[in-house]
Amino acid sequence: MTLPLQGVRIVDFTIMMQGPHATQMLADLGADVIKVERPYLPGSRPEIRYGEHGGYGRTPEDSTFAPATFLAHNRNKKSIRVDLRQEKGKEIVRRLITTADVVYQNFRPGVLARLGFGYEACCQINPSVIYASATGYGPEGPYADKPGQDLLAQALGGFDAINAGADGRPLAIGFSISDLMGAVYGAFGVLAALYHRQLTGEGQQVNVSLLDSTVAALSEVAVHVLNTGREPHRGTPMHACAYMAPPYGIYRTKDGYITISGGHKLADLSKVLGLPNLADDPRFDTYAKRDANRAEMEAIIERALGDRTTAEWLPLMADADLWAAPVQTLAEVFSDPQVLHNGMVVTVDGPFGPLRLPGVPYKLSKTPARIRTAPPLLGQHTEEILKAIGYDEAAIGALENEGVI
Repeated sequence: MTLPLQGVRIVDFTIMMQGPHATQMLADLGADVIKVERPYLPGSRPEIRYGEHGGYGRTPEDSTFAPATFLAHNRNKKSIRVDLRQEKGKEIVRRLITTADVVYQNFRPGVLARLGFGYEACCQINPSVIYASATGYGPEGPYADKPGQDLLAQALGGFDAINAGADGRPLAIGFSISDLMGAVYGAFGVLAALYHRQLTGEGQQVNVSLLDSTVAALSEVAVHVLNTGREPHRGTPMHACAYMAPPYGIYRTKDGYITISGGHKLADLSKVLGLPNLADDPRFDTYAKRDANRAEMEAIIERALGDRTTAEWLPLMADADLWAAPVQTLAEVFSDPQVLHNGMVVTVDGPFGPLRLPGVPYKLSKTPARIRTAPPLLGQHTEEILKAIGYDEAAIGALENEGVI
């Protein structure tokens, strides 16, 4: 089956998450992504892929969190190992770029340019190339040279503030959400540039940053703060959004937690909980009152929920067509029947055995994205790639002997 980006070649200089996840998204759609890796680059150590002994997921020694970072963001890619400190290594990459549609990198501004592969240099090699740069804060400006990292972007971009606890203490989101948003926006930008080039023949530069992606993802919160100046206010630990009146949050039950979004059906929720109709209570009979008296209201709801387990409440709420869901552990997420039905757990053949990965979240009816190959070993496809760009066996052997590859 033809994939949407089949025939598109991406030369990938990315590390960690923001860049690699973007190129993985494009690889899932069929792009030929060649990961250019240097022996001394952070993230290129072979032991952080499948574990030093290849036992990731099978032995405690190899099953630290570090391999997951690489394995989660580099499926469907090929890896070539090249020492860019040597001129012959640079010549290999120049040949690759002549065949490329896209160059994607996520170093600090200026790093790849100093190696000879900045935007202008790549345009001289391939005038129609699309050059995507993913940075921490943008290519210019007061923060351009600062270290960019997900946790820092969450703090600077407002995620910590909006996710603050009831006591007002800022709280980071528990996964690399700024990296992920930067990847999604970056891949989207590349797709737009590819379409523009199809129409005009012109390549261009695509810039995306952790900070911009975090700010953009604030979405409705950003619009509200920009136009009203209202900062988030929290009064209870169960509340999920500072700008939404309760019930809207995570509440304790007899044995765990349940999420309820029930402001639109407050009478029905009250009936299920065995409470007088909260919508008629003069403390809560308007949206503004519920917002102002959220601590009192949510305490009433949580006391009532304490009479039953989460599993007992869920069918009662479903019968009343209430918006409710259990708060699942990660193990429960990956055995959830809807998650499995949607193909969001996929097993591929890795170099050391089966490897389970999250599936593709978007579904195309005629050209669906596919997970075809496991994340590569360091330099796994070096010989294959070199032959494809004109190097013969003797030349490849000489490059190996000289430590170029």
